[in-house]
Amino acid sequence: MTNTSNSLSFSLSRVSKMFSGSQFDATTAFSGGGFTSSQPSTLNDSSPAPSNSRETPGLVPVTVKQISEASQSGDEKSNFVINGVDLNNVTLVGMMFEKVERNTDVSFVLDDGTGRIKCRRWINEAFDTKEMEAVMNDMYVRVYGHLKSFQGVKQLVAFSVRHVH
Repeated sequence: MTNTSNSLSFSLSRVSKMFSGSQFDATTAFSGGGFTSSQPSTLNDSSPAPSNSRETPGLVPVTVKQISEASQSGDEKSNFVINGVDLNNVTLVGMMFEKVERNTDVSFVLDDGTGRIKCRRWINEAFDTKEMEAVMNDMYVRVYGHLKSFQGVKQLVAFSVRHVH
């Protein structure tokens, strides 16, 4: 048993020597991945960052129920607000229903279990057509898009619709 423990400690000491003080050292591993900044770090900046509870995040996962309860911060062209956060782009997962293909767009209804919302994917390029041909009714999809309101009806203008495997 001591022979095994001796060889194990020898192996561990070899490994620690091999990786200490080299490019694999923990200090080096977390120092920027090979890229160094020529400008001073802003971590020690004493100026406080402005806090804004309505800061617009890049992409927010939401449910249809949250969308139905969302308010608009102004006219029909302004962003929707959910839980005090201005929404720009959102993502939902649900089942696709009522898919209708036209030359310029594909419309469908998305049901995520909390409700249904009308969605529209504009067709601008061949890639858009291929993406929408890959999804069908009764299929679970993830939709990335922007919330819009037209005559008081909320809908999702999708910029990506992907099948969930």
